[in-house]
Amino acid sequence: MITYSDYGEVSQFLMGKEINGKVLYSMAVYYVDGLLIDTGPKTVTEEARNIFQDIQVKKVVNTHHHEDHIGNNLYFQEKGIPIFAHELAVPLINQPSMWISRLLEYQKLVWGTPPASISSPIGDSIEGNKYRFKVIHTPGHSLDHICLLEEKNGWLFAGDMFLGEKVKLLRSDENVGLSMASLTKLLNYEFNTIFCCSGRVFDNAKQCVSDKLSWWKILYQQTVQMAEQGYDATVIRDKLLGEENALAQLTEGDMSKLNLIQSFLSSIPTE
Repeated sequence: MITYSDYGEVSQFLMGKEINGKVLYSMAVYYVDGLLIDTGPKTVTEEARNIFQDIQVKKVVNTHHHEDHIGNNLYFQEKGIPIFAHELAVPLINQPSMWISRLLEYQKLVWGTPPASISSPIGDSIEGNKYRFKVIHTPGHSLDHICLLEEKNGWLFAGDMFLGEKVKLLRSDENVGLSMASLTKLLNYEFNTIFCCSGRVFDNAKQCVSDKLSWWKILYQQTVQMAEQGYDATVIRDKLLGEENALAQLTEGDMSKLNLIQSFLSSIPTE
């Protein structure tokens, strides 16, 4: 299923596989100024082809290489549209066979297995029809993650970097220390609106980023204190974040509160 929302010059396409009348997990791609930011999962390829056949996409940008963000790259490649990503993402997009064997069953079910496509390194900025978008390397969710900033309008296309002020779940391969450093980096720029690949759009955006960073810092400090008192990760999770929700079970623990606590613990400096 794909649904459309309009945010002035920015168009959002919220995508997700529908099973028994329910979308399991949605992600959003954005079309702005001739750029398509991410292409969505392979599980919605047929619908995506129908929707985008009449939209004048000039360039595709992948915020990172994950399967829900590159699943329809090949369609745009076949139309002769160039695809850009961070230099670390390029080999992973061009040869997903390097990593798709590690996909879990929920990932295959919800997003599918992306075909190989040809991408190129994006550089420090990318031109749309009338705006220039600054490329900001923001590792954490993945090492190859980027955000796009259009400074005139204050738009920040944040991929999976932000998602919300109080994010309690983390993927097993995410690094919360790197994410916090990337959030700190983003605060050096001016922006008003965040467009997230979760489908959420935030105004007063810089304050939202600051609030997320502050909350994670407090949570990190509490985690360190409890670890010093001898509590293990599971107890720390239960006391600070509560027990896991259904998503942890659905994803075989790949998205969980425990992952966040364990990532905090692995970020503690060792003497």
